[in-house]
Amino acid sequence: QNRVLGVKKIAAFFGISLTEEELQSVVGGSSFDSMKKNSQETHGAFGSALFRKGGVSDWKNFFSEEQNKEMDKAFEEYLRGTKLGTKLKYDVYCKA
Repeated sequence: QNRVLGVKKIAAFFGISLTEEELQSVVGGSSFDSMKKNSQETHGAFGSALFRKGGVSDWKNFFSEEQNKEMDKAFEEYLRGTKLGTKLKYDVYCKA
């Protein structure tokens, strides 16, 4: 949600000192648009499938109703109430 802060935390964890220019380069390179633009180079043929528009209810372009029900059931069983489940914001982004 805050790439600048995220990059700073990762760099601090690994003991890496970044100049402002390096920080901005990493932040820019880690934007969705940048990763999508370079997806064929970084992820090969699967790049275009990995970096797509996303968004609320976008699952309808990829999953059938039956597949979505299976995913909802799996989420409820394995992730609901966990830290990861909370961070995923499943109810906001996936269950529309």
